Amino acid sequence: MKFANLAAMVLGATIFWQSYALSQDRAQPPSAATAQPMPSPKPAAGPSDADNGINPSSPPTNGLQQNQPSERQGADAMPRKYVEMWNSGDLRQIETMFARPAFITFHGKRGILDIGNLARVIGSWRKSMPDLNFKIEDTVVQGDHVAMRLTFSGSYKERLFPNTAAPEAMPRKIQAIAMLMFLVHDGQIAEVWDDYDELVMRYEMGAIWRSNEQLGGCSCKPDAGPTPLSP
Repeated sequence: MKFANLAAMVLGATIFWQSYALSQDRAQPPSAATAQPMPSPKPAAGPSDADNGINPSSPPTNGLQQNQPSERQGADAMPRKYVEMWNSGDLRQIETMFARPAFITFHGKRGILDIGNLARVIGSWRKSMPDLNFKIEDTVVQGDHVAMRLTFSGSYKERLFPNTAAPEAMPRKIQAIAMLMFLVHDGQIAEVWDDYDELVMRYEMGAIWRSNEQLGGCSCKPDAGPTPLSP
């Protein structure tokens, strides 16, 4: 009888203690270990910026390379010096400007470009028009070829073409256009294609045209002016 009473007392104390401990746990705030937020879901896997060739730390460049010298700047350097040589009359670079051999095509005829003859041509043009000036209006570069559209002007001071008026009788400003194309190899001019409006130049210089009948019935001799020269 005593043993049964003792067992009942132990069981009651155990139930009381468990109830007390449970009530204390509910009264306590949750610990740091149980207060962790649920991790946010990760985005679906896909190609990264690095996989797409994008550097997140660099500003967008819209596909353009900044501060890169263009091919055009190097290809047309020597052709521009060629034009400047005509404008200034400074022939000091003429020996190193051209490849060996170099060629020139003018009026449909292709031949070897003779540096000595070119120097004489430049001198004759500048003597006829001392303020001769070529202005580059357009430049097109394709590989090692450079094409230029130019306008040029000069004060007519000395006869350049035969059968034109004496400049003293008709002082005037000559204005015309020209087209130049260059083939450039290793920084030197290998070939020049040259065409300019010679008809306009002759007209502005007071040229005279005669028909075959007029020439056949004329006892006059051809004007002994200089042979036309090409730039």
